[in-house]
Amino acid sequence: MTELLSSHLAAAALLAGTGGLHCAAMCGGIASTLTFTIPAAAREGKKLWVWQLLFGTGRVSTYMVLGAGAGALGDRLLKHLSSEHYHWPALLSGIIMLLLAVQLLGKSNPLVRIEKIGTRVWRSVQPLLKGLMPVDKPIKALAFGGLWGFMPCGLLYSALMLAAATTSPLAGALTMLVFGLITIPPVASAGVFAGKLRHLREGVGRPIALLLVLLVAGVFFYQAFAHHHHDDHGTHGAHGAHQEQHSTHE
Repeated sequence: MTELLSSHLAAAALLAGTGGLHCAAMCGGIASTLTFTIPAAAREGKKLWVWQLLFGTGRVSTYMVLGAGAGALGDRLLKHLSSEHYHWPALLSGIIMLLLAVQLLGKSNPLVRIEKIGTRVWRSVQPLLKGLMPVDKPIKALAFGGLWGFMPCGLLYSALMLAAATTSPLAGALTMLVFGLITIPPVASAGVFAGKLRHLREGVGRPIALLLVLLVAGVFFYQAFAHHHHDDHGTHGAHGAHQEQHSTHE
């Protein structure tokens, strides 16, 4: 269980790392716009970074709640998909990483289509954002960030699929915590570094990310099928020990 959780946390970090440029492009504009909703005197110098951290903290808090829900849902669904030949949660995680690899190759990621499902939720959330402006108090920044966490995003839904594959509310929340924390820096600094990050993506960044994603996918697939072999060995070992004990008594 610990080994699988470690793999999920590593996968979430990798997902956020490789998608950091996507975050900068999609949410960087929002972060820049939010800057001007803060009173000028309150965002001078380093104070602006504090506000960006508050926005990010609120957003990550929502991710953790969604991750806990995804983990609980995964626990209920994957229990009905048990197999004697492989471990479903690890297998699903490996498939998710392969889909990410397809996206890194410039192809369409099927998981992006899930964004349409979240669009309706986002439409109901948007009116609440207006009531928080101007963002002149820390609690408003946290609340704004929390609502921002519902913004439709294919990368976010990929991470939630990983959280569901943990089959645990706690592990799901931790997976989304790791994912969310790594997205904070690129989003907060998007206005300054966006151009350089795009250049990196077209250079060595994408091949390295692709290699790492495939490596993590391989780890998940190994865990998916090794889980069955370990169970077999344990069963056969216990059965052999039982036969040996039985023959001793005789």
